[in-house]
Amino acid sequence: MSYKILEGWCIIMKREETNDIIQQLIPAIEKVGISKEYCKIDVTTEKSKNQRGDVWISTVKQGKKDFEDKIIALIEAKHRKCNIGDMDWRDAMYQGKQKATKQSLNYYIVTNCSSEIRYYNRYNDDEIKLDGKILTKLVSLDILIKIQSQVSIDNSEVTHKTKKANTDFTESTFLKSLKNLADIYRSAGLKSGDERIDPTVSFVVLKYISEKEKEYRTLNNVIPLWDDFRDIAYEKEKRDLSAEFKSTVDLIWGDKSAYKDNIYKDFKDLVKFPSNLTNEHFKKIYLELDKYHFHGGAKFDLFGSIYEEFASQTKKKEFGEFYTRRHITGLISRILLRNENNPRNLKICDPACGTGGFLTEAFKTLTSNYSINNKLNDTAIKDLRKNTFWGYDTDSKSVARTKLNMFLVGDGHTHIYQNDSLIDWNAKVGWTENSFDYILANPPMGEYKGSAKIENFNFTNEKRYELMFLEKIVDATTYGGEIAVVINDGALETPSRKNFRIELLKHCDINAIISLTSYEFAPYTKEKTYILIMQKKQKDKINEIQKYPIWNFIIDYDGYANSDKRYKTKYHDDLPELEEKFDGALKLARMYITDKEVFENSKHIYERLVNEREQEEGLWGYKYGYTLMEDVNESNFYNLLTEYHLRPYTTKQITIEDMDKQINQIVGDLKSIISGIS
Repeated sequence: MSYKILEGWCIIMKREETNDIIQQLIPAIEKVGISKEYCKIDVTTEKSKNQRGDVWISTVKQGKKDFEDKIIALIEAKHRKCNIGDMDWRDAMYQGKQKATKQSLNYYIVTNCSSEIRYYNRYNDDEIKLDGKILTKLVSLDILIKIQSQVSIDNSEVTHKTKKANTDFTESTFLKSLKNLADIYRSAGLKSGDERIDPTVSFVVLKYISEKEKEYRTLNNVIPLWDDFRDIAYEKEKRDLSAEFKSTVDLIWGDKSAYKDNIYKDFKDLVKFPSNLTNEHFKKIYLELDKYHFHGGAKFDLFGSIYEEFASQTKKKEFGEFYTRRHITGLISRILLRNENNPRNLKICDPACGTGGFLTEAFKTLTSNYSINNKLNDTAIKDLRKNTFWGYDTDSKSVARTKLNMFLVGDGHTHIYQNDSLIDWNAKVGWTENSFDYILANPPMGEYKGSAKIENFNFTNEKRYELMFLEKIVDATTYGGEIAVVINDGALETPSRKNFRIELLKHCDINAIISLTSYEFAPYTKEKTYILIMQKKQKDKINEIQKYPIWNFIIDYDGYANSDKRYKTKYHDDLPELEEKFDGALKLARMYITDKEVFENSKHIYERLVNEREQEEGLWGYKYGYTLMEDVNESNFYNLLTEYHLRPYTTKQITIEDMDKQINQIVGDLKSIISGIS
């Protein structure tokens, strides 16, 4: 391409972008309450020098002397055909970062003036979250001000509608402390995963207890706690800190303890201090963790971070069998509980709770929802902490981990029990039929070798964890209750499991099926999994298969690399688009029954073919769309697989004549090659 042609093409594209800014972006900015008088288009500033910003937004109007000093946002705009992650988008990010840095902004915005918009931390290019969700829309001036004030080199999460606690800390900050602890453990000769995990969890537990007891004392006042050791750690008193800690552990959990019936009794097996740790090691660890407030302060999976940092590969593989990463448990919790914003006597359950990832994320989702609607009063808080959450697991350590994680996010540990959810119902621990309003789970998968009798199951006669668990989950949900469960592809498409799917459709309305990337649980397993979003039918509707369509979404990228490394990526994340479309897609699906014309006229909003960038990466077909129930039938064994309906493989018929032509062509090419050699 000649320089003149390239220059001409760039001029055309720039005009396109300018037209999109004027005709689409500026009106959209005005819709969120920011007048165009507060914007300047395609100009430089004193700080940006010769670099023009597509749209500068200030807190004062144009014409004021301090317009540039009060600039609060920069939008880098590309043409409407631009997609997230393609070269034009990356160029906009590069330009935005440079200009934001010069203008002393902590973030910048990139948009294609149409369907896509993202906010980026200018220090590291992380996508910015607002109240826990990646920001995908234009926002008002007051929120832009909060973004500028809250985003920093260590933080990309902005709080607007919920009250931000001054005790909050980020995962990246905590990970730095874990690396510092690793150096301390190394100096003590502690090398293996468990040797480092146990003391870290132990210190966290004891600090948490001290924070909890500061609010309301339940332990005997003679028991010294974390705060009582501060003078020793900071060497204002000359006492052995390691001995003090071990004495406290003995008073709370030891054989001689008179306080065995305390609320922390379930943490006994989690508190272990290796003999290698000396008094000096205790002091260094104390000082490293003393700056954190764990009770309600961690907005991420604290235990998961500790485990991921210190566990060996063997332990991680074992851990990975029941560990769902928090960006997925958070996603599932938010979409399942999206409309749950009025506190009532809810019961939420995970019958295979592992470390409690689903329950902790559900707790955070509800507290956020209720706070936004100003309904989190003392009664609601008490109910949330004591009565809402129920979890079961066969492993006692998993039960203890779940209780700890629930404690750390604000409580809700009361009804976490060691129990086999596949054996008979257990009223003593609340595991009964038609009991739970919501169930979220990632049950075990594979061959079942336990003692549950397969003849007690109606959906299947196969001894498979996932099939048996799914039936139990449906039975345990109240009529009209909702379910989100991670399931493998075999349950959705294997022809021999046709009757299982028919039974599922008879008992539940399937609202959505979300295809997860095959690397979701890497490196532990590459098994293809899906999120099944369902609602249990009312009693009088059982055996009637739904008439409205199922919405399908394919997550090709979840914000992390599709590899065993699973490092965070900048350009590949389908989760924000999924969350943005989810609620509207499900509401429109119901319109299929009451007003089919409205459904047909509006479904294009919730159906999308893969874009050009995705095609270049080998994808085809649809990103998301509807599956009509008439297409789930006997001829395809009631196949529910998302890819089967959105990205079917096509075969091309080749005639004998075509094959002869291709063979003759190959023979001719070979003769030419041989002739050339000779």
